Amino acid sequence: MRKRTTIVHPRTLVCVVLVLVGAMLTTTASAAPAASNACGLCGKNLIKNPGAEGGAGITAVGAYGVVPGWTSEAGQFGAASYAFPNGWFQKTSKGSPKRGKNYFFGGTTTEATSAKATIGKQTIKLPAAAAGHTVTLGGWLGNYGSGPSGNMTKVRAEFAKADGTVLGGLRIGNDTTISGTDMAFRSRKGKVPRGATQVTIVVTFSGGNNYKLAGADDLSLVLA
Repeated sequence: MRKRTTIVHPRTLVCVVLVLVGAMLTTTASAAPAASNACGLCGKNLIKNPGAEGGAGITAVGAYGVVPGWTSEAGQFGAASYAFPNGWFQKTSKGSPKRGKNYFFGGTTTEATSAKATIGKQTIKLPAAAAGHTVTLGGWLGNYGSGPSGNMTKVRAEFAKADGTVLGGLRIGNDTTISGTDMAFRSRKGKVPRGATQVTIVVTFSGGNNYKLAGADDLSLVLA
């Protein structure tokens, strides 16, 4: 029995090709909106002035180095220069490989020495698309001393509603394993809570009987 040979007319082939191309274009077009709805903030550090580089770090005892983008909530939250001779951390200390000229500092002013803790804050707005995403809080932390007279560093990320109601958070420090004249990197992961429209970064330098000599540098909050 002979096999039947099917002859396809050239015009039919053209039509089939056009249909396939059209289907591919439609698929590509439908995928485009999904890409535009992707997390535009993912992979970026959401913290402004994360290394206290935006201002002039102090180089003398009793001076105050304002940190642009941050609010001093207690004590006198500021910045110190790595060239500050009375500072605990130097350019030669272990720390961030990307460090600049300054780091966050507890302070040596009267306001700092008389306070139980030096606290600085920064609030960041979050888009609705951030909810449910993995988030990592990281930073280089440095303590001064140990025990009751030791200065300790702690960083928190507090996720909240528009009215300020805190829904959840992440924290790095206090970490008593960090000592000497070095800083150590610490990080923690979590999820952005549903309903969170903002996150507040809170840096706390606590303890000590006099100067607040603890520090922190190159803080980061990154969505994935």
